[in-house]
Amino acid sequence: MRIDTKSPLILETGKYIGNEVNQHSFDGIIASDTFYQDDIVSDWHCHQNPHFSHILNGGSIEIRENEKRRQQQGTSLYYYPGIIHQNISYVKGTRIFNLEFTEDFLTKYDLNIPDESYMFSQSALWGTNGLVKIMGEHYLDDQQSILAIQQLSIILLTFSVPIDRIGPLWTSRIKDLLYDHWNSPLSLGFISKELNLHPVTISRYFPQYFGCTIGDYLRRIKIEKALPMIRQKKHSLTEIAVDCGFADQAHFIKTYKRFMGITPKQYQKM
Repeated sequence: MRIDTKSPLILETGKYIGNEVNQHSFDGIIASDTFYQDDIVSDWHCHQNPHFSHILNGGSIEIRENEKRRQQQGTSLYYYPGIIHQNISYVKGTRIFNLEFTEDFLTKYDLNIPDESYMFSQSALWGTNGLVKIMGEHYLDDQQSILAIQQLSIILLTFSVPIDRIGPLWTSRIKDLLYDHWNSPLSLGFISKELNLHPVTISRYFPQYFGCTIGDYLRRIKIEKALPMIRQKKHSLTEIAVDCGFADQAHFIKTYKRFMGITPKQYQKM
């Protein structure tokens, strides 16, 4: 795929291919609820600032150099500034929540731009739960929402550090292992054998590098897998709970609210 690197469209602060209908801008943070017309084809473009997107409805096909991927509802994405891409075949009714950070915000709180590698990662687990929490505050829009979004944004950006940059090789291997076996019964013995690593080493250092237990990491993966099904509105919460490996609907709802800050029904109605 040939990319027009000579004259791509550079989208400046707060600007997207779609039409913003609900945008809040404060403290160097821009939160936008954006709608996109169906079947449009964007110019080759890049973004001036780093931003995150959560697809609430619809989706599109995104083309990057040597890569073409369907972006579907319920998924979270990260866009590193200056990376050129194009979107085609927007689904009718596509709606995306965008969260953008300017240099003012990053400088004020001494934050770094999340690594470029995250834009090409298959797993958005590191940002999905934080992004949905921020989205909930955006739509709640009460007196505490700005403070909450500021705090959650700092957590989101400081958590966005590549594991393999701060930890040993096994941290990347265990992440892949958990994603590959997310819906299978796992034991510490199995993980230890697969990684050729002592169970004590895994147990002691996993929370240090991932900020949670292995059990919670797997629960977050299951929640991530459930998001597209919730947005599609084709399945009951009981069906989603079973398909995503929860004991029952009550267990699913309790776990979802614990990690996302809202219930599945509240997320579905956004």
